[in-house]
Amino acid sequence: MDWYALVKFLHVASAVIWIGGAFVMVVLGARADRARNDAEIVGVVRQVAWAAERVYVPASVATLVFGVIAATLGTLWTTLWVILGLVGVAVSMAIGILALTPRAKRVEAGHAASGVTPAIVAIGREILTIAKFDMVLLFVVVADMVLKPEAGDWVTLAVMAVLLVAAAVAWLPAAFRKPAVA
Repeated sequence: MDWYALVKFLHVASAVIWIGGAFVMVVLGARADRARNDAEIVGVVRQVAWAAERVYVPASVATLVFGVIAATLGTLWTTLWVILGLVGVAVSMAIGILALTPRAKRVEAGHAASGVTPAIVAIGREILTIAKFDMVLLFVVVADMVLKPEAGDWVTLAVMAVLLVAAAVAWLPAAFRKPAVA
C-alpha cells in the first residue's frame, strides 16, 4: 500500500461518517415531520446540533484535508472532478456555517428558554428543508468523486446540474425567507 491509497481510504472513510450520519438525521427529521411530531422534530434538531460539533464538522474537515492531500499526492489538481468536488464541499460547509448552525443555535436557545414552541418547530423545519438540499449536494459530490466526469462528459455533468437545480428549487426557498423568531 502506498501513501496515496492510505490517504484516499481516510478521505472516503471520513466522508462516509460525515454524509452517512447526516443522512440518518435527515431521515429521522423527515419521519418526525411527516408524523407532525413537533417534540420529535425539535429533538432531532437538538441531536444534530450536538453531533455537528462532535461528528459532522470534524469528519467534514477530515474529508477535505485528506482529499486535498490525495489530490496533491495523485497530482489531480487539474482534473474537473476534483475541482467540482472541492466546490461542492465548500458550498456544503458554507450551508452548515451560514444557514444550519445559526438556526440550530436558535433552536437550542429557544428550547432552553421555552421548550417546544411553534416558532422553535418552524426553525426545526427550516433546518430539515435546508439539510435535504445539502444531502442532494453531498450525494452529487459523491457521484462526482466516483464517476470522475471531465468536460466531455456532458450527460453526467448535466444530470448532476439538473439534480442540484431541482433540489434548490424544491428546498432552498426556506433558506432565504425571514427565519422564524425563537
